[in-house]
Amino acid sequence: MSHDFSNKYPNKPVPAAQQDMAIDSPKRRHALKTLVQGAATVLTGVALTEQITTSAQAQAMGMMGGMMGGMPGQNQSASISSGLFTHPMPIPPQLKGEADSSGVRTYALNVMAGQHSELVPGLKTATWGYNGAILGPTIRVPQGKPVRFDISNGLDQSTTVHWHGAHVPGHADGGPHNLIAAGKQTSVSFSLNQPAATLWYHPHPDGRTGPQVYAGLAGFLLVDDGLDARLGMPHTYGVDDFPVVIQDRRITETGQLDYMDSMMDIMGMKGDRFLVNGVEQPFVAVPGQWIRLRLLNGSNARIYNLCFADERPFHVVASDAGLLEQPVKRTELVLAPAERAEIMVDLNDMQGKKLVLRSDSAKVIPGLNRMPMATDGYDKGRFDLLEFRVGAPTAKTGHLPERMASIPTLKADAPIRKFTLQDMNMGKMRRMMMGGGLQSDNKSTGPGGMSMGIGGRHLFSINDQYMNPKVINERVKLGSTEIWHVANDGMMAHPFHIHGISFQVLSRDGAQPPAYERGWKDVVLVHSGQTVQLIARFDQPAGDDHPFMYHCHILEHEDNGMMGQFTVS
Repeated sequence: MSHDFSNKYPNKPVPAAQQDMAIDSPKRRHALKTLVQGAATVLTGVALTEQITTSAQAQAMGMMGGMMGGMPGQNQSASISSGLFTHPMPIPPQLKGEADSSGVRTYALNVMAGQHSELVPGLKTATWGYNGAILGPTIRVPQGKPVRFDISNGLDQSTTVHWHGAHVPGHADGGPHNLIAAGKQTSVSFSLNQPAATLWYHPHPDGRTGPQVYAGLAGFLLVDDGLDARLGMPHTYGVDDFPVVIQDRRITETGQLDYMDSMMDIMGMKGDRFLVNGVEQPFVAVPGQWIRLRLLNGSNARIYNLCFADERPFHVVASDAGLLEQPVKRTELVLAPAERAEIMVDLNDMQGKKLVLRSDSAKVIPGLNRMPMATDGYDKGRFDLLEFRVGAPTAKTGHLPERMASIPTLKADAPIRKFTLQDMNMGKMRRMMMGGGLQSDNKSTGPGGMSMGIGGRHLFSINDQYMNPKVINERVKLGSTEIWHVANDGMMAHPFHIHGISFQVLSRDGAQPPAYERGWKDVVLVHSGQTVQLIARFDQPAGDDHPFMYHCHILEHEDNGMMGQFTVS
């Protein structure tokens, strides 16, 4: 759903059809009702049984996509000529912890509610955050040192804190079995014996991850080993080394976060406001030299194709879980939900000028899916995200190294495991639409009365299995090295994430992955119809009481069945 904000922000044109479909308008309500009735009719005719061929699915989805021409953001291309760039990009404060007498570094993390943020200029929005109103501090953890996190939950509902990408045991992972009850506290201890990396942390309660992240709960977790400084890379936080989390949100005219109010949102929650570090299309002052951007796609479902407006090249220096062996020159980079990438860009020739980071989505995103419903107007357009205002260089400047990390070659010592990613089948979609669509049992328990959407439904699956907290789907031997064969039988692209490990991408459809994917990762985007092979060593234990997860990182898919559990012992 898009909203009419043309009067408040005249530089953001709103198509005429979109103006007629403003929130709560009679036309919008009629369109939603017509969509449900019409789509159910189409699906009834096309999907007489649960077993539907891919071609039949494609035809049915195409028909549904055609019917959605009147739905804002669906089949029309987005029209955004330029960003706002009126507010500075916030730099999250660093949380480095304090060492106690035994040498354990301790961090205090408070999950907070009851505060407001100015996500969009001129509007106050109720949000949740860690140690503040929205998002969280950038936590810095020294490699190999013992740390403890004292976590208090100030929400009126349970949550968890998942250390995404961290090599920790299952009992410390922060997955669905690590619930912290409302108003309660817990402590978690571990050491991160892994390469320096840009990781992150976020909630992970089964069935409620999507709305809790959407409400504002996310933050960076940086593992430090000093290699970047020794290589002469930019590493001064907030000066030439910037955390950049990109998210999209829908926000009502009164400032409320708008979550899963449309039937289409079950395919993945997407918004029409683009936030960087919690502010819509901000600007940031940077020095005229090499700078480093730690990019995180913190969106629930949207995939970005990142590039600079002047098409200048940049260098990818790190993937999800560590530095690459050598920089990879690019002019664009696809980043799926939960993926991270560190890039370096040379601004020596840009003093006194401006540069814009944008997503040229139309060039790539529609081709990742075979389902028209999976792409909206912004996926078919181009939109600005962040403006860099380039000033004078600092006294000490970093440079681009020729070589960086040394990445070992892994060899499997166990049988290949196979995973098949599956979309919502047509029968389930038909029953959902005919049964009332997105009715929620906890409609208004988010910040400011935000809907919590739906969760816990059996809609998306892996290996024909839905998430069941009482079922262990796979058992892995501790210390083993395995190849996981991940095939996407669905019509949507799915970002596949594995807890507790970092993996290497061996192949995509039998071919070598692109150079920027040949480092350590923990999320891989598997395109519709594609097969990816991954290899990983499993060195962290996880028992039946606190198993690891593997799942799609489109949060509305994860919340509705597309997740499995595995032990390592």
